[in-house]
Amino acid sequence: MPVHKSAHHQTNNVEIAALAVPRPMLLVSDGGDWTKNTPRIEMPYIQKVYAQYDAESKVDNVHLPAERHDYGPSKRAVVYNFLAQYLGLNAGKILVKNQFDEGFVTLLPREELMVFNEQHPIPANALHGEKAVMDFLQFKP
Repeated sequence: MPVHKSAHHQTNNVEIAALAVPRPMLLVSDGGDWTKNTPRIEMPYIQKVYAQYDAESKVDNVHLPAERHDYGPSKRAVVYNFLAQYLGLNAGKILVKNQFDEGFVTLLPREELMVFNEQHPIPANALHGEKAVMDFLQFKP
């Protein structure tokens, strides 16, 4: 998708993330993908942008260098704490032996999460795939 570059603009993920200033932001990064550079490259840039709005305390980075890209328990735990802090929630209500208890969470089957199904089919004129979208937009890199 032409999010980062087109004939009229060029940007990157860190500039897109900086658009959130001065709202609270947590960057969760790991050592197994492009986010491995976050503590050294992206975070200092974002801190400077937040500093322009006197909001340096509202941005943080949790870097897990030995981990890979996923939504695993270690990443969820830091996000729960972040959300609790900024939404005024009591994270202690779901802490059991210093770990978040997610036992009350219901994981829905994939079929229940789908927007389109047999009862609600995808429209006949819908674009299928990146090429179709680019052709529709007449995107020329």
